Amino acid sequence: MTREELIKAHISICRMKPNSTAQPSNSVDIDKVMDMVLVVLYSITIILGITGNGVVIWITGCKVKRVVNNVWFLNLAVADFIFCLSRTISLAKNLFYDYWPFGEFLCKFNGFFKYANMFCSVFLLAVISMDRCISVLYPLSIKEWRTLRSASFISLIVWALAVSFSLPYFVFRQTSLDPSNGNLTKCSLDIPGSEDGRRIQLVLYTLRFLCGFMVPFIIITICYILTAYKLKQTRSPKYSRSLKLIAALVAAFFFCWAPYHAFLLAKMVKKKSPVVRVGLPLFKGLAYLNSCINPILYFFMGVNFKKKQLGWKLSSILKRVFVDDWEHSQRTMKKESSSPANTLENTVI
Repeated sequence: MTREELIKAHISICRMKPNSTAQPSNSVDIDKVMDMVLVVLYSITIILGITGNGVVIWITGCKVKRVVNNVWFLNLAVADFIFCLSRTISLAKNLFYDYWPFGEFLCKFNGFFKYANMFCSVFLLAVISMDRCISVLYPLSIKEWRTLRSASFISLIVWALAVSFSLPYFVFRQTSLDPSNGNLTKCSLDIPGSEDGRRIQLVLYTLRFLCGFMVPFIIITICYILTAYKLKQTRSPKYSRSLKLIAALVAAFFFCWAPYHAFLLAKMVKKKSPVVRVGLPLFKGLAYLNSCINPILYFFMGVNFKKKQLGWKLSSILKRVFVDDWEHSQRTMKKESSSPANTLENTVI
């Protein structure tokens, strides 16, 4: 019997998920429970992510003056928006099927966009952190290259790097028959009976952890230590909305993605462990939630609770976040021409 015939033979049996496998009446199917948890997390991610990031793209792209910071935030929103759209495939799979029904191309496409978003987001956060750090340490010399053109070019490089790091998932991700699930089709990096496949998987997991998490984390940490030290040294204002917002974005990213990377490494050691079977899907859903968190952070950073601005329109609140930095930078440049001695104190944006 060919592979296609085997798949067709099981489709009619497994189309209704609750009846696909017989379970003892007093047992709990961990995989099915985690599937339902993922359905909830995917739904939240898709609804909030598409709506929130769509609004951010509209505001940063059309409603505020283009400045360097907004180029970073626009690219973050675009990456998250595309990611949330691609999660509809995973939602449909978890909601209706016990197997992968969408073919090999969508299997590759789904994994590719998942990690392209992760790499693009963390690379952009590293770039933003370096931008803040250099702005504080070298406020005069940075003006020569901190332009919209340079920011757009750097963003293009970030996207190219994200695509390059994600391309192996399009190449090596594939559909195969899963013996543990009645030989139904699954979509994964697992290549049954292949040592080369195991090595490829190990290399990709290691590369993903180092380049998609650890190295950017080290860069961002160093940048914030240097920035905080300089601000303390010059007694510059510590209430900059921009700095607080970036710190919140970085904290949200690493809070959401760190457990996922940890459990991926644990999966390499004990794939069948109950802790891994429960923890990995749960923290995968948490990692996906990061794509809808950023617009929420923008909202809360834009609301002035002391002035009771909760009645403002959503667009006005978000525009306040993205416009303030530009206005502050303009005021700073005017001050520099009249008071050179205060340059270092007033150029933090």
